[in-house]
Order: sequence, then C-alpha cells, then structure tokens
Amino acid sequence: MCALAFALCASTGASLQLDLAQNQENDSSIPHEGDAMALTDRFAAEAERCRSMYEYRESSTHEAILVPLFLHIYYGTKSKKQTTSLLLRESVTLCQLMGLDNEETYCGLNTEEESYMRRTFWLLYVTERGHAMQHGTGTCLSESISLPLTDNQSEPQVLQAFNSLVHLFVSVDGVLIDANPCTGTEQQSCSRETLSRIQNELRQHRQWPTEWNELQRSDVSITQQWLRMLVWQLSLRNVSMSSEPTDDSMSFIYPAHVSRDALQSISTVSMDALVAHGPGMTRQILHEFCCYLARLNGSGGSLNWLQKRIAESDVPLQPAFELQALSDAAYETTYSINERIDEVDDNSEESY
Repeated sequence: MCALAFALCASTGASLQLDLAQNQENDSSIPHEGDAMALTDRFAAEAERCRSMYEYRESSTHEAILVPLFLHIYYGTKSKKQTTSLLLRESVTLCQLMGLDNEETYCGLNTEEESYMRRTFWLLYVTERGHAMQHGTGTCLSESISLPLTDNQSEPQVLQAFNSLVHLFVSVDGVLIDANPCTGTEQQSCSRETLSRIQNELRQHRQWPTEWNELQRSDVSITQQWLRMLVWQLSLRNVSMSSEPTDDSMSFIYPAHVSRDALQSISTVSMDALVAHGPGMTRQILHEFCCYLARLNGSGGSLNWLQKRIAESDVPLQPAFELQALSDAAYETTYSINERIDEVDDNSEESY
C-alpha cells in the first residue's frame, strides 16, 4: 500500500508540474521549483524502493497493477519512452494474469469490488491505446468485458463520464491502432465508408452533460476532438478528399471545424481544470490548434487573410495561448506556430 501511495503522489506531482516558486515572494519558507520537482522524484524512488521489498511480480492484488501504472504516468512526464512503455506493459500483464480481461472473473463478486476491477481494466485499456497512438507501441487488451454499471453508484455521473471516454477509444479500435495478433483483432478497412462512420460516432455529442464536473467534461471533450483529428489525418492518407464533399469529415477544412469545437470546449472550463490534466492535455489541445492554423495557412493567404479567417470563425484562441505555460513542449509548439505565421507573412510580402 505504501508503494501505491508514493507512486500516486509521484504521478500527480509530476503531471501537474508543481511550481511553488510563484509563492516565494509571499512566503520565503516555500521551496523553489527545483525542490518541488525533486520531491516528486523522491516519491517515485520511494515507490520503487517499497515494492522492491517484496515479490511484487508475484502479488495478485489491485495495488500490484496500479503501482506500475502510476509510475508509467510519472516517467511519461520525464519523456522516458522505454521506461514508461515497460511499466505500462507490466501493469497490463498483471491485469491479464489476474484475469481482469475475462468476464468469468467477475462472477460472484460483490458490486463494489466488481465495479472497481472493471474500472481498473478499462482504465488500462484507455491508457494503453492513448500511449500506442502517441508512441506507436502495440496493444494487448481488447474489448473483452462489459463496462461497469452506473446503477447503485453514489455518484453515477463519474462513471458516466468514464464510460463515455472508453466508448471514444472503442470506436477507433482497429483503425488508429494496428491489428495485434495478441488481442485477436483485425485491422479494419480504411475505406471512406468506415472512416465516415467513425467520424459520425465520434461527433455524436457536441455538448457533454453539465452535471459532469469540469475535469470530466474537459477530458472527454478534448479527447473526442483529438481522435476526430487523428481519424481525419488517416482519411487524408487513404481516401480522396474534396473541397466540397457531401460529408464534411472528408473535406480539407475539417480540421478547422474540429479545432473550433475543441477551443470552444476549453473556453467553457476554467484554466485550473485544464492544468489538472497535465502536459498530455496541453499537447492534445495544441496539436488541434496547430492543425487548425495549418489548414488555414494551406490556402496560401497572407497573414491578414489568416487573421481574418480566425476572427470570422469565432474560435476562442486565448485559452490555447494561455496553455503554453503548462509545459516545455507547449512552449515549443506555440513558438513553431508563431514562426509559421511569420513565414506565411514573409512569403506573402515577397509575392507582391
């Protein structure tokens, strides 16, 4: 249990990039940023030390699954791809060894334990697919069990949001992720009909329930737009696109629609809700923002034309620019956006 507590603290602190330096002027006793980050490093080291004190690989407890999962999140913020990939695979393997991917395992369990185990499985399912989409790794888990039921839950909206997030990843399974013989899944055809169907599934909900808290709405909404953008990029490589198609998801300007939806979504939640998701959320939002600007730049217009198009779209861009303070990757991405806009302006001036 101690290993789990330390791993959770490490992943949370690293994901939020806790910066206590801003409070130094008011309280000199508060440590600077280096101390804060060193603290999360010590949490991770202590988690590793605690679990090394027993044969954790032979443990058949939920904690054995969750400790490497939280350490996977911690090392992900450190950009240690191999370490984070191995830890995630360790968590997934323990999940399979405990039979959480088998429906028969849940027979005879009480409601609380069954719900907890199902949530653990689907959390790993979503995490594994998100990691695979970002880093090109394989997947082991498949849609082999039912989702946890929202009945008899003290806060059903929490599970409703979680299940909605799972459905988003299930809808793109076999398309955005290559087929894997371990799961028995086959690669779906990247035909226009298949890709159009997936886009329709992904955009079924434009507004998520207001009873969900800000963290849930921002998580599900931004993931939704991110997957829509990835499916569009896949469409661009596999089917013929058009400037005036009957299905707007097969158009060249579709990224503008997706980015508009994403930026409008984040404008309805507080910056704290976005910060709480860590740098991963920042990269998703800025990825969509970059695609939006790239599509507008693609017409070869001047900077004035670009600014006019942005203004006409009524897209709230300020939240996206504010997010650049969340991570180094965000700084680099936003800097590249500014460079690209400058290049467009320079090229336009040379052409006149």
